[in-house]
Amino acid sequence: MTPPRRVRLLIVADSDSYLKWGVTRALEAPPEWDVEVVVVRNAVTPSAAQREAAVDGRLDDLPVIGYPELVARLRTDEPDLLLLACRGPLIQLLLEETFAGTPPCRVAIAGIPGIWMPPTRLGLELRSATDLIIVHSERERKHVGALLPLGNLRATGLASLISTDALASAPPRTVVFAPQALVPRTVGDRRQLLAGLVTAAYQHPELEFVIKLRGEEGEAQTHAEFASFPELAAEVPEHRWPLNLGFGYGPLREHLPGCAGFVTVSSTAALEAIAAGVPVLCLSDFGVDAKTINVVFEGSGLFGTLADLTRLDFRHPDPGWMRDNYFHGSDADDWVAAATRLLGEAEGGARPSYRAPRRGAVGIANRSRRRFEALGDEDFALRRILGRTARHATRSLRPLVRLLRRGRPAEATTLSTSNGTKGAPRG
Repeated sequence: MTPPRRVRLLIVADSDSYLKWGVTRALEAPPEWDVEVVVVRNAVTPSAAQREAAVDGRLDDLPVIGYPELVARLRTDEPDLLLLACRGPLIQLLLEETFAGTPPCRVAIAGIPGIWMPPTRLGLELRSATDLIIVHSERERKHVGALLPLGNLRATGLASLISTDALASAPPRTVVFAPQALVPRTVGDRRQLLAGLVTAAYQHPELEFVIKLRGEEGEAQTHAEFASFPELAAEVPEHRWPLNLGFGYGPLREHLPGCAGFVTVSSTAALEAIAAGVPVLCLSDFGVDAKTINVVFEGSGLFGTLADLTRLDFRHPDPGWMRDNYFHGSDADDWVAAATRLLGEAEGGARPSYRAPRRGAVGIANRSRRRFEALGDEDFALRRILGRTARHATRSLRPLVRLLRRGRPAEATTLSTSNGTKGAPRG
């Protein structure tokens, strides 16, 4: 009797956070699957140090390949499952542009490697040539399901966002702050946040305050950062900088043992701290809304202010909030089952195509801009020039587009803009 053919899963990652997420999904695959993880060179290729931190010893060193090499491989050797652990523009470039709406696999999968509440229509549109979107809480699933089907995208699968493995206990000695590239959204707010950390550090010389960064200066990240905290720290006179405030690097789990409290605006890293039993403070000084990416923490009991930070008033989350938000039992995870079901449906049938790429001058400009956001300097020289030109033109036209939209009915306007930070899209 011929043994059943093994399922082949190829995971393609682009940035550091997506790589960490993709490796986690690889480890969840059934033993009867053949799994491979590769990193594609792109606009935000993680450095060797970032790759090491993202993999964190869970897999062997991963190959880094160019976009042309990835395309050539997919044309000649299609996997059964293609999990794109990538930012939205690269997914759109690969599936809609390069493969004209017909993914080079039987089932295409995507997801967001962090808190995604509320889910954005833009994030889904950029992934609408895939079949399955991975979410990380029942709350996310409910909101995403209300927007489906969209293009080929028709199913959701649940996965755990963070590990709940216990960490070794240690005496409390540090306070860890996790900064973000996108929030707070103004330089003034970011300076205010840093000033709050400086004040708290002076008030508590018995503790070390650590600003835990995702990478060293010059390393790319999923979202381009403005007014980084090292840059802002350089503005502070040396005699006003507390000796117990500094910067940290590497995997977050290395900073959690001995952590007396964890502070952030809305970072997904807060979930890792919660899982490790570390009390958390989510700062509300800069607003609680979708733009600040922190509405998910409403009802958690974790919101507080910089004044609370000075008092070291950290909190543990409400158990009911935890059940609905990222702390479901692992037995509820079903993305593998959902992918298997879609794989069975694809057996013996032609795979439906999504749609042809947009035409016309505006469509060409948008595609060039998205391609530049996806590949950056890793693209061909002429493509880079076209992409930069398209991005500049798009930015110049935004005020006119906003003005025109003011005169349109609200229901006719769809979410289709990026976050506006150095051209880095939210997806």
